[in-house]
Amino acid sequence: MSKKQDKSDDENFEHKSFEIEGRTVEYKTKIVDKVEQDLLNLSDTDKEFIAYSLVDAEILLTQLSADKNLSNYSAQDLDELIYLWLHRRTSFKLVTEEEFVNAIGSAFGNCMNSVYGTKWTIISDEYGSDFACVSESPVFQTFPFSSIWKAIEQNREGSLQAIMDLIRKHLDDGSFGS
Repeated sequence: MSKKQDKSDDENFEHKSFEIEGRTVEYKTKIVDKVEQDLLNLSDTDKEFIAYSLVDAEILLTQLSADKNLSNYSAQDLDELIYLWLHRRTSFKLVTEEEFVNAIGSAFGNCMNSVYGTKWTIISDEYGSDFACVSESPVFQTFPFSSIWKAIEQNREGSLQAIMDLIRKHLDDGSFGS
């Protein structure tokens, strides 16, 4: 499942930035009309998919160091794996792009769930269906697998940590809805 938006839609966004821990995080935002979405509980198959993808993620994390695993990784580690994927793909000879996206996407969602208390769900809307990590209070949602696809397709570096920083900024300044 992936949620892709038309690249020509980019000009409809307002580009913004902020500083955090000595880094500048650039992002774009757009106010949209509320889109009706169906929130679905995860089926056993969906839960299995996440679990198996996390096993793959743990294997990929060992590319960074032998002691990296699902209990001691960060969004920056996942960004580093994306960098390696984009610039040294030969390190991933036996991994397809879809397997890579699924592994890193599940790990990114797991990271957000651990850090921000979000929960996995599937959201269906006018763009299709996609796994999402949602928070009920304050209200926000992210799409981990789509974030990985975009990072790869648009050759983005550091985008997962930037998403984590953006969530932290909105939590700190109270700009998420409740």
